[in-house]
Amino acid sequence: MPGRPSVEWELVEGTRVLDRAGILNPKREATAIWASLAGSQPGDTWLKREEEASEDLSSRFQASIGRRADGEPLPYVVGATGFRQLDLTVDRRALIPRPETEGLVECVLSWCIRQAEDGADGWGVAVDIGTGTGCIALSLAVEGCFDRVIATDVSEDALELARENVLVVEPETPVELLCGSILEPVGDISASVIVSNPPYVTDSEFQMLDSGVANFEPRSALVSGADGMDHIKMLLEGAPSRLVPGGLIAIEVDSTRAYMARDLAVQLGWPDARVEADLFGRPRFLLATKET
Repeated sequence: MPGRPSVEWELVEGTRVLDRAGILNPKREATAIWASLAGSQPGDTWLKREEEASEDLSSRFQASIGRRADGEPLPYVVGATGFRQLDLTVDRRALIPRPETEGLVECVLSWCIRQAEDGADGWGVAVDIGTGTGCIALSLAVEGCFDRVIATDVSEDALELARENVLVVEPETPVELLCGSILEPVGDISASVIVSNPPYVTDSEFQMLDSGVANFEPRSALVSGADGMDHIKMLLEGAPSRLVPGGLIAIEVDSTRAYMARDLAVQLGWPDARVEADLFGRPRFLLATKET
């Protein structure tokens, strides 16, 4: 009686399915999916390709390959993604962290380091609005020197995902998770930094997004009204009462509307508002400090 198919056979078949579905790098993705299910590294998977594939693992692999072939983003299929120094759990409860957002964290950390060099007494409290997976809040907690980090989200599901990631990362800096819209949950906190990657896609732009985004990632984490500026405006209006004098607000914005966001910030009382580029050289981050 013939034995079960090998790991290599499953990888070849999975690669073929993904290739027919038009997935780029189908072999690499098939290997990544198998490794995630097996709890191993992709390199180890290929080294063990001649081993017999268990029935349970083969069944789950084929189901996951089907999900990816149907257009579901790879991070959701494998249930994980990397962000700066972190390995995070990710699923459809929250937006998949993007490489650009790593630059937003870098902007905040760099600003805080400069403040410390200028004699600032400690880093104080950081507030992350719309935390999703918790990627920004956890990166600030792990890489920064804050007294504590507060992370908010309007979605209870997203906060539960962030809570799972907090438990895995176990940062030494306390991370507090609060549910509510924009700055409402933080009350009258005096923060040194408010940071956010808010929704900034327009209603019409959402209709033109890649199906892998529009069909799987939460719409509420993407769309911000007819002009994509609703959440940015609310952040700029609400931040002054929650920031210490000289405190920083840092917001990721759409590259096509970055300077519109800067002009809005100036109109709303942030005279030093400026735009910085992401790692691809596109205008992406709106930074401003509260007047002293």
